[in-house]
Amino acid sequence: MWIDKKFKIVEKIIKKESSKNMTLLDLGARDQFLKKFISDDLQYTGVDRLQNDNDNIIINLDKEFDKINEKYDIIAALDVIEHLDDPLKFYKNCKEYSKKLLLINFPNQAYYEIRLNFLFKGKLTNKFHFSGKPNDDRHRWFTNFENIKKFIENNKDYKSKFEIIKIYKTRNKLFFLYYIEKILGKIFPQFFCWSFLLVEKKINN
Repeated sequence: MWIDKKFKIVEKIIKKESSKNMTLLDLGARDQFLKKFISDDLQYTGVDRLQNDNDNIIINLDKEFDKINEKYDIIAALDVIEHLDDPLKFYKNCKEYSKKLLLINFPNQAYYEIRLNFLFKGKLTNKFHFSGKPNDDRHRWFTNFENIKKFIENNKDYKSKFEIIKIYKTRNKLFFLYYIEKILGKIFPQFFCWSFLLVEKKINN
């Protein structure tokens, strides 16, 4: 059994923080997998740059974020920020368009499996490649626990009235290794966490 913990964490957070008829914007939705983890009471909208047999709004999030013409109670951006040319602008836009809750997931490129893959095969992941195509679906940034923390810390915006609730350390592993990584990830997040989920909540004064 394969476990992708970030979706279960997102499910738990949204269930706690949402109420009937709230709106959710899923940025980088692709096949809208997130919909499987949220209540039907939430009004879901998916956004991506590609169409995949669903009703996603097609937008280039680097250049066309302002085509999103309304604000949403919850904004989720799971594994999308590392694909963008201007992640800081995207981060600020997410705060501007969210009325209540912001969920951003960052992959950990320093994960031990990726390190071993690079050591023995000379390849990080299939999202790091040299095609020469400017619009190719690839990671623009090498994200790990330390530089994610620095990015968040260096770009705090108190005017937005968002407060960091937590950075969750997530795993994505076969069941028999899951709990081993869970323990090791608390001690060595840079090596044993698959990704990091930033949760921010808007504080109403």
